[in-house]
Amino acid sequence: MPQPHGTQNAPAYLDVALRLKRLIADGEMKIGQSLPTERALAKQFDVSRHSLREALRVLQEQGILAPQQGSGNYIASADVDLLDSDLRQPGRGDADTRNREIFEFRTLLEPQIAAWAAERASDREIDALAEIVTQQASESNAHTLKLLDDAFHLGLARAAHNHVVTGVIRSINSVVGQVRSEAYQGPQRNAVSLDGHRAILDAIRAGDADAARRAMNRHITQIRGLVVEET
Repeated sequence: MPQPHGTQNAPAYLDVALRLKRLIADGEMKIGQSLPTERALAKQFDVSRHSLREALRVLQEQGILAPQQGSGNYIASADVDLLDSDLRQPGRGDADTRNREIFEFRTLLEPQIAAWAAERASDREIDALAEIVTQQASESNAHTLKLLDDAFHLGLARAAHNHVVTGVIRSINSVVGQVRSEAYQGPQRNAVSLDGHRAILDAIRAGDADAARRAMNRHITQIRGLVVEET
């Protein structure tokens, strides 16, 4: 099986997921075909078993792979969307244009995710979101804050109980890493993000979908104002 080049600077699990998607898109792997064992794939892609399992989970959530009892994973769909890969390619406009487009997409999607989370989140999922917010309140390292932000938005997607949404947010998290890093440059910017997360969490705890939608929309708008130079 050929090994296409990975995506520069992508997390290991995402790099593997993208490379597998390219193999499917190129017809090197067919619908119904079983994947090699985890050990063989980890060796082929030169990643840890943990990174490989994360990659497989991403593709399962996107409906591309399906687990088969006793025989690993098989290709369930060839409808492969390489948007996340395309977004990583250089030469797609300046940073502000790219960031503005990302925020437009987030504004379209994430307020509804927050509303679904308010309607569907379990007590355990709400507690997990609250723990992330608590950690964020006591953290000052920009990289750690970015990871906590990723975890909060992914936790919201999981609380929405929609596997497609969860897969999309995983991809968004990997694509908007630089945007989130910029958003955490300094205590004032982190305070804005923390206040936004608290408002979203309060609405979800209250089961108020409209309030959650408004809180997320306000949160995205405020963060956008910190990192995008409007023209």
